Amino acid sequence: MNSKSSVDIDELVAEISNLISLPEVYLEIRRLMDDPHSVLDDFSAVVNTDPGLLSVVLKIVNSAFFGFSGQIDNVSRALNMIGIGQLHDLVLSLSAVDSMDLPNEIEDLHVFWQRSIYCGVVSQLLAKNLKLHEAESMFVIGLLHEIGRLLLFLVYPQQSKQIIELTRTGNRPLSEMERNAYGADYGKVGRALMAEWKLPLKFQYITEHHTEPGKATEYCVETAIVHIAHQAAVNKYPGADSFHLLLTEGLLAILNISEEEMSKVCVQANDTSSEMEKLVLGK
Repeated sequence: MNSKSSVDIDELVAEISNLISLPEVYLEIRRLMDDPHSVLDDFSAVVNTDPGLLSVVLKIVNSAFFGFSGQIDNVSRALNMIGIGQLHDLVLSLSAVDSMDLPNEIEDLHVFWQRSIYCGVVSQLLAKNLKLHEAESMFVIGLLHEIGRLLLFLVYPQQSKQIIELTRTGNRPLSEMERNAYGADYGKVGRALMAEWKLPLKFQYITEHHTEPGKATEYCVETAIVHIAHQAAVNKYPGADSFHLLLTEGLLAILNISEEEMSKVCVQANDTSSEMEKLVLGK
């Protein structure tokens, strides 16, 4: 694989799309969201058809991740508390982790999802601190931002090993080396998979551009958030991507936050992400 034109991303996604389709319960949630006549009870009924999903959703809604007081013991009450948008994001998060259960020769999946969950938590905390609209959606975007990498590891294991070795000897970011080798990095592959799944365009755009946030012309702040949260997650859970980057004032100036503020966010994320790991990964 010496040519930048050697990877057709759409062909790559189509090749393995049968392995990574999202479950019917999520697709039904999406159909209801597109139906102007749907009501909250319709969403409750869908979640109630999957006892395993229902159990995890309620555990997450009752966790420190949301911080509600009092026990929420049914999905109808949960919906009244978190709304349809956040229910969608929770079901998508859990569905995607299950669908992407694709062991590879490059990186342990548990480490991959640890890093992804931490990135999601940091992304949401940063978005809330900046008082962004729909800050809650940043968790699922951060969680899923690296899924394109799993596809590259699965389909191109030998090339991926070579690229990772080059990043470590040359001390260069893995995304940069992917672009050199494939003509595209994991962000673009992730966007293609999200498009196949018909996920919101916002999710697709941020996923594609977070590796080079300076090129974003839409969702610029959100894209910068995931870029910075990804690096914080890599620093905490290095795996295949182990390029260490200090979160200095120069980098954080994109979000107009200080190193001290970023450190507080990372500390705050530790406990929340550990709890989410247990709930999302079941470990």
